[in-house]
Parts: sequence; C-alpha cells; structure tokens
Amino acid sequence: MSDKNKDNKRRWWGSLFTEGESDAAEGRNLREVVKSMNIDGRWFLNQIPLFLLILLGILLMVTNRYQAQQEMIQKEQLLKDVEDWRYRALTRSSELTTATRQSQIEERLKQMGDSTLVPSKEPPFTINPNE
Repeated sequence: MSDKNKDNKRRWWGSLFTEGESDAAEGRNLREVVKSMNIDGRWFLNQIPLFLLILLGILLMVTNRYQAQQEMIQKEQLLKDVEDWRYRALTRSSELTTATRQSQIEERLKQMGDSTLVPSKEPPFTINPNE
C-alpha cells in the first residue's frame, strides 16, 4: 500500500472520531472521507443496476406482504362464515327434528280438529323370541 493511501486512511479514521469545531470543519471531514473511499459520480453510475435491483426486491417484499395479509383476512372471514352456516344448519336440523316427531304431529292434528287420523294401538310388527 502506498504512503498516500495510508495517509488518506489515517485522515479518514481521524475525521470520523474527531469532533469538528464548526460546520465547515464537519463538511470538510465528510469530503475527506468520500475522497479517501474513492467514491465519485462514476461509482454511483456503475451501481445504478444494483440500486434498482435492491429497490425492486423491496417493492416485491412489500407487495407480497400486503397480498398475504389480504389473503389471511379473507381466509378468516370465510372461516367465520362457514362456522356461522354450520350453526345455522344445526339449528334448522334440530328444529326440523322437533317439528316432525310423531307426538308433535299428533298434537297439531288435534289442535286443527282433524279426527280422521288416529294412532295405531297395535305395534307395526311383533317379535317372537322363540323363532
């Protein structure tokens, strides 16, 4: 390494850790840091594809996160809807079971005054244990 580069690095490190007395000294220290790092306009022009790639990656991450959040919200809403419909179906099923019991039907017929249907006194079939 040449003496000039060593001298630049010493000034760079020294400028980072020294407190400047005025704004002009701070600006001068920053210029020295940039000069010692050999960063100029050409370096930035050469790095534009990298900056664009980084920007594209950040943009893709943000949009992907937003889309994932929207899908999670939609999934939660659909699960709530399925649970709601399941409870409604269970309620309707129990109401239908209650309404179609034989005792309920007989009671309704009595209230309506229909006397043509009478419950049977004999069982529909007999079971003989000896057979």
